[in-house]
This record gives sequence, C-alpha cells and structure tokens, in this order.
Amino acid sequence: MLLFPFVAFSREAPQPFTKHHRQFYRDFLRLYNNGPEDQFCHHADSFLTFLRDSNYTTEYFKIKTNLGFFLVNHEHPLRAMNLVLEMNREQLALADTTLAYLVTGLRADIYKITHNTLRADSCYRAALRQVGQRDPKFTLLTHMSLTEVNLALDPQAALRWADTAIAESEQLNNIEFHSAALAIKSYLYFMLGMRQEFFEQYQRYTDLKADYLRRKAAGDTFGYRSFNERYENVLRVAQLAFDGQFAQAIRIASTAQVNVDRQMLRFRINGLEGEYQKEQAHRHLVWGFIAITALYVFVYIMGRRRLWLKIKKRERELEVAQQQADAANRMKAAFIRSMSHEIRTPLNAITGFSQILCSPSYELSQAEKDDMKHRITTSSEAITIIINELLELAAGESVTLDRSSLLPVGINDLCAKAIERARQRNTKQLQLSFTTTLPPDFSIPSNSETLTQILDKVIDNALKFTDQGSVTLHAQSTATHVLLSVTDTGVGIPLDRQADIFDNFVKLDDYKEGVGLGLTICRRLVKMLGGNITVDSTYTTGSRFVIQLPVK
Repeated sequence: MLLFPFVAFSREAPQPFTKHHRQFYRDFLRLYNNGPEDQFCHHADSFLTFLRDSNYTTEYFKIKTNLGFFLVNHEHPLRAMNLVLEMNREQLALADTTLAYLVTGLRADIYKITHNTLRADSCYRAALRQVGQRDPKFTLLTHMSLTEVNLALDPQAALRWADTAIAESEQLNNIEFHSAALAIKSYLYFMLGMRQEFFEQYQRYTDLKADYLRRKAAGDTFGYRSFNERYENVLRVAQLAFDGQFAQAIRIASTAQVNVDRQMLRFRINGLEGEYQKEQAHRHLVWGFIAITALYVFVYIMGRRRLWLKIKKRERELEVAQQQADAANRMKAAFIRSMSHEIRTPLNAITGFSQILCSPSYELSQAEKDDMKHRITTSSEAITIIINELLELAAGESVTLDRSSLLPVGINDLCAKAIERARQRNTKQLQLSFTTTLPPDFSIPSNSETLTQILDKVIDNALKFTDQGSVTLHAQSTATHVLLSVTDTGVGIPLDRQADIFDNFVKLDDYKEGVGLGLTICRRLVKMLGGNITVDSTYTTGSRFVIQLPVK
C-alpha cells in the first residue's frame, strides 16, 4: 500500500520552519533509531504531510527516502518498492529530476536486501551519476553500500569503494560517517579472511572511538554528530572469529543486531573455523612428516629403502584427498549460494504478498487479490519443485524400476499431452509443436509417469533458455529404439560444456532460476527405463536433446 495518495506540490514559496516543526525532525530521528516500527511510520506520515503542505519539496523527498530505508532495514521490501513508485510519480508530476538519485538509491537498497547484487550495483552506480556533486553525504553512503554489494562481485573493487568512502568522510569531517566507513572496511577485510589488515583497520576504528569518548567527556559533543556504533557487534564477531573463539562468535552473529547479511556472516565464521582446523591438521602433519623423515633416514641407513616409497605414495594420496576436499568445498559454496537465492526469492514473494492480503489496512481490488494469490501459488510451486528435485537427488540409485511391471505406453499421445501442458507454462509466447513419424497407435513397454516427468523437465529446460522462436518435440523410431528429440532456438550449449550439463548443480547461466538438478534427474530416470539422453552436438541453432528408449 502507498503511504500517501499522490498529491501535487503547489508552486508557492515554502513556509518557514517553527520550533514545533524542528521537533518533528528530532522525533523522526529518535524513532528511526530506537522507536517501535508502527510508531515511527505514523510519525513519518505526519511529518511528510507537514512538509508537503508547507511546500518543502527537497525535505519531503529526503524524509520519504529515509522512510524507505527504514522499511528496507525492517524487511519490508514490497512496501519500500511501492514508496519508490510513488516518489517516481511525484517527481514526474513536478517535472523535476534533481532528486531522482534518492529514488534510484532506495531502489538499490531494495535489491541489496533481496540479494540481487548485480542490480543493486547497477542502481548504486546510476545514483552516483545522477547526484553528481550536489549531495556529498549521499555520495559517501552510496560508496559504503557499493563496498558491501561488491564483496561477492569484485573484492578489489569493494576495497576501492571503501577507501573512497573513508577519504570522503575525512573530508566532510563527520565522525559519524567516518566511524561507519572504517567499520565497513574492517568488515570487508574479515569477509576476505585478511587477518592482519582487519586488525590494523579495527585499531583505527577503536582509536577514533576512544578519541570521541574523551572529547565527549570534556564537553565537546561535535554538535549533532555522534559516533556510529551500528557495526559494533559485527566487528566483535570478526575479532572473536580471528582469535579462534568460534562458538561465541556464532552466538553473537545469530542473536545480536549485526546490520549485515547474518547468513553470510555465519558462513564466514564457519569458513574460518574450517581453515583453523585445517591449519592445526597441517601442523600435526608437519610434525608427523618430521618423525617419518627421521625414521626414513634411520631405515635408509639400515638399507630399507622401500619405506621411502610408501611414504611418497602416502603423500600423493593426501594430496588427492586434499584436492577432493577443496573441490567439495567449492561445490558446497556454489550450492549454498544457489539454494539461498532460489528459495529466498519465492519466500520473499510469499511473505510480502501474504502480509498485504492479511493486513486490514490494505484496500485491494479483487483483481489485485487474485494476482497476489497467483503469485503466492507460483512461488510455492517453485519451492516445491526445488525440494522435490533435492529429494530425488538424495534418493539416487536407491530408487529402481521393476522392468517386469512395465505397461504399453502410447508415445504419440504421451508427447501430445506433454506439449499441451507446456503451452500452459509458455509465458514467452513461443511456438510449441509436436511432430511424429510414428504410427498413431505406436507404443512401447515403459512407465508413463516416469516418461512424463522426463519430457516435462526437458521441455521446461528448453522454455527457460529460449526467449524467442520455437520449441519442437519430435518422435521417430529405429529398429531398436524410439527417439524423442526436444529442439529449441535458444542460447544453445557450448561444445566444451555439453559433457558437463548432466552433472549435479551445473548451471550454464547463474542468473536463470533453478539449482542445476533437472537434467541430472532426467538422465537417471532415462537410464532407469533402460535408455539414454544426449545432446546433439551437430545442431547449432539452439539446443537439441535426444532421448533414446528401447522398443522392447
């Protein structure tokens, strides 16, 4: 729901502030930092009404932006996005784009909290272009946000953004922004595992805080400025983790207010704990190797050189085991990132729309309610598909098919129904068709439910990677096999990746939905039916998957 119905500003000069109006702003800041959510929103409504009626356009949009930041920080991205749309309409009505950077920055914050880091980075950069040199404080805060979003995208760029924010805070001589910029860079060093750099930066932060407290005790309060302690818990967690106190670090990261991505913080602590254990194991291995070396010298003197060969063999085995462990860690990290995004996105949609539907303060039309119910259902189905694929993967080879229980399955009828189901999911308006050279009553002994699941997954894969053109299902037969091919005019599969796409968690495009299990499950199901599935490497206009099933 929009916080205000749209009301155009007048062209009259703004009215002067009074003592009562300044109290508005002081109460706004107090509630923003420490007040209850409903009380803050109610006060913000009143403050915005005053600013609009008094024709304070700039202050109106800045306070409205701060309201959006508050909604983002309290995990209300849908309400914040509605605020973005409302501000856009108001600025268009005013024919004034000088404050467009506020809207762009708020949109970037929404993308950041929903973990759409690429769009967040793009919007932050656009906001910097829009603001130019007009709002140094906004520019500094944007540079700090770019530090966070570039942590996963480009760590070196994140360090450069952090240095830029620190330099700007020093130039502004603002201790609140300077302390926050130092804390952000310390957090960045922690997430990158740079222990020495973290403690050097953390020392700068603590020195600044000690100087602030000393001057505050002497009566120098820096006017309205204060030391920013929002990242105190984050830095405490980092310090404990680097010192090997992982249990205490996890407890604080899980229960205290941390003002960063809590899940990523815990992952980093777990990663440091693993590295610590690896270092301890390596130290034990080194001492063991020294002992073995001493034994080797003794045995070599005694003429038992075969022991040396056994030691070298053991070292090679340890190296292979280490490589396998590193590969498993990389796969685990990629899987966690993918699952976090694929499940979080529909969950956010379910949560947001459910709040709107259940809230008595939202007045929705029946069409809006139906649309939200459809979106909730679609998101629920997406989560169900992911969970089902994980369960199927976990079942693995333990699920078998009794070949003696196979029944005749009409191939033409099965394929036609698969295309009809695909038309219901064809949101891109692609041309879907089924062609066959088989006789109308042609059938093979198989399992219709399993074969239906295979066709649906392969066709869905073609729909996902085809933006325009067609998807064609074709059936033909040889003396021993039925060949079902799914051909699309999509992006295609590079020749050097065609052998990998049937492996677990392999995704050629990380920005497409899914966790990389559909084709893996298809291959297992096809083999269970006694067949095979391959990629036609001779087809280059898009992709063509060929399913081979035995006639007998």
